[in-house]
Amino acid sequence: MFNIGGGELLVIFLVILIFIGPTKLPEVARAMGKITYSVRQMSTSFQDEMKRSFDEPIEELAREKGHALIEVVDKDKNGESPKTANLDGNENK
Repeated sequence: MFNIGGGELLVIFLVILIFIGPTKLPEVARAMGKITYSVRQMSTSFQDEMKRSFDEPIEELAREKGHALIEVVDKDKNGESPKTANLDGNENK
């Protein structure tokens, strides 16, 4: 994601070690881990919610179209030809 190599990570770690000090480093690392975990959870939750909000209307439309298709197939099996309509709204057989 950030394209950070091993050398850059070492420099970042040394800078953090200088500013924070070796005694508080475990606390800071633990806090950063918790923050990273919660951000990932929120991101996953957001992605799931967005996916659900897009999928529900699509699934509903597919169900409606599926029911219409089943009705047409059932009518055709019974020997009835399905009705169609012209663009002006008049029905044709």
